[in-house]
Amino acid sequence: MLSRVVGRSITRRRRRKLLSTLAVTLGIAVTTAVATIALDVGDKVGRELRSFGANISITPVADSLPVSLGGVEYRPASSGTLLTEADLVKLKKIFWRNNIMAFAPYLPVAASVRGRRVGVVGSWFDNEIRVDKSETFRTGLKPLHPAWKVQGGWPDDNDPTVCLVGRRLADKLGVVPGQTLAVGVAPAFSRASSGGAALPAMPGQVPGGATTEFTIHGILESGGEEDDQIFIPLATAQKLTSLEGKIRRIEVSALTKPEDAFARSDVTKLSSEEFDRWYCTPYVSSICYQIQQSIPGAEANPVYRVAEAEGAVLNRVGVLMAMLAAAALIASVLAVASMMLATVLERRAEIGLFKSLGATNASVAAVFLLEALVIGLVGGIAGYFAGSLMARYLAAVVFGLPAAIHWVILPGAVALALAVTLAGSALPLARGLRLSPIDVLRNE
Repeated sequence: MLSRVVGRSITRRRRRKLLSTLAVTLGIAVTTAVATIALDVGDKVGRELRSFGANISITPVADSLPVSLGGVEYRPASSGTLLTEADLVKLKKIFWRNNIMAFAPYLPVAASVRGRRVGVVGSWFDNEIRVDKSETFRTGLKPLHPAWKVQGGWPDDNDPTVCLVGRRLADKLGVVPGQTLAVGVAPAFSRASSGGAALPAMPGQVPGGATTEFTIHGILESGGEEDDQIFIPLATAQKLTSLEGKIRRIEVSALTKPEDAFARSDVTKLSSEEFDRWYCTPYVSSICYQIQQSIPGAEANPVYRVAEAEGAVLNRVGVLMAMLAAAALIASVLAVASMMLATVLERRAEIGLFKSLGATNASVAAVFLLEALVIGLVGGIAGYFAGSLMARYLAAVVFGLPAAIHWVILPGAVALALAVTLAGSALPLARGLRLSPIDVLRNE
């Protein structure tokens, strides 16, 4: 009997039922899309934020404070304040190796161009390293700083005579890509770097002086101190300073989780379980800890202005997405409530008749609640598939890769849809159950 009543109730007033189902579908679709993006596109968002640049800086433990002015580093080099280039591959062997997106070594060379003291930095531009027998990893300044703009093109790491000149320095010198630039190594830095010995001759070096001709392959515009520097291949910088296989510092770009109170805990005071949880969470501090364990004599520190900016952006994006989902669900609840209220008011005579025939409030409520559950079930399933397609399209447009369909979201989407319909039906149904059958039938 109850099933017949519910079946007829659903088939009547189809337009109103369709509008209620559509409202639930839209709310669940938005929520499903947000959940799918959070699960599948979270790393993609993090990769997009990596355009901020490096968020970890690695320097020797024994390194003194740098003395830098106008992009020129005046601190003399010594074997005790340098890292080993061969240790760079260890960055891709730590626990969170897959979160290491890019890194670049740096070896500064104090030099002069046309009588002007400038900072020359040796680094990788776009270099491929071998992690193991089956894996290679491409890294350098280009992957590390995707937001940098280069007029001309990126130099080849295997060409020792090419360079990249910063925009401000290029304007001061009046140079453009394709021109040659004579770079002289500063004598003070040269003696400190090579222990007082003469620098070895290099191809293209001007006789009688430590001067090398470089071809300008591109003009770099970063918006930072790099615009006053000249970048050359790392191997060339090492040969100029007689520091083969050595580097001064490393900049690392890593996917990290925004730090919370637990991330800022004193590691020495954590219990073994707490330490394992901290170690196995991709906080910037835990990744720095693993890097220090991996590279002897290295000190890894977060670049807080970058890490905090990324954390703030991710947190705000998360709050915005949660507010969007909440707004969609509230709108669905209000839509269902308005439809259910109209239905209850139209069916007052039926409610009065049911009660006059001896039906209890529970029996009357069961009819409307079962109707709401059917609407919620259909709307939840339809909303899940609509939301998955929406997330797939948005991910393809924004990130260039479609999001995957996560079936684990389906049960939650259906349960949420049922909760929305029940929440929207609660107040109208409570009002309908308070109707007196005598008053309703007399008015009818």
